[in-house]
Amino acid sequence: MVQDVLPTELSANATPPSAAEPEPTPTPCPICHAPSHKCFEKDGYPIVQCTKCDFLFVHPMPSDAQIVEYYATNYRAANADFYPKDRSRRWRAFWRSLPFIPYIFNRDIVDLGCGGGHMLAALCRFARSGVGVDVSANSIAFAKKHFPRQTFYAEGLSAFAGRGRQFDFVFSSELLEHLRSPDEFMTTVHAITRPGSVVYLSAPDAGHHTTPANIAEWSDICPPEHLQWFNETNLNMLFAQYGFEPMKRHRKSTPAHSAFFHRVR
Repeated sequence: MVQDVLPTELSANATPPSAAEPEPTPTPCPICHAPSHKCFEKDGYPIVQCTKCDFLFVHPMPSDAQIVEYYATNYRAANADFYPKDRSRRWRAFWRSLPFIPYIFNRDIVDLGCGGGHMLAALCRFARSGVGVDVSANSIAFAKKHFPRQTFYAEGLSAFAGRGRQFDFVFSSELLEHLRSPDEFMTTVHAITRPGSVVYLSAPDAGHHTTPANIAEWSDICPPEHLQWFNETNLNMLFAQYGFEPMKRHRKSTPAHSAFFHRVR
């Protein structure tokens, strides 16, 4: 006859309930702090999504050292004398700068993630002064040589924020998605602006109607180059936490944000 086995009679190889693996703690969303869950994996990087605001981000994030290594070996091969598509970038920057005249005329402006300085130089035809910031020393070497009327810094956002400078207008195109944290960007933007300043931002739009239904197939999901993806709602939520209100938004036919924010506090 088989006897009942009491808990104290469990075999030595059995795992007692108290020692069982705990359930993984949900990853808090960096924007709204609600729990997030893993959606899929892309190129070896886990992508998680907030259960409340739908913010998508890599978790765990690659280290600073991994990011530096990636951009040193896989990104634009710029140097002081060469920048990819330099000629066409100058032409596109010229036309792209024109709608910004009402926001930048005779004002102090900064381009965060300025690359080779093409857009900043175009904007500075109308601005009072212009500063460009980029972590790529090679890109900044090109910018300093070819656009000497502007000031450029080869450094990260936090280092630049520590300089104590403030601006009337912040231009940032295709930078936010490359960063390891939304707060890294917003803390800098808040530090370098004052009430009344305007921020322009372009970045991939994860909530756009043309984004693939299976978002893992979206070409902008490309870690470690892109690390975080916003929709209109959670982007507005992020800016509101730092005292900014939505001001204007260009509706795009492609999945991209093109938005202006106004600092109110």
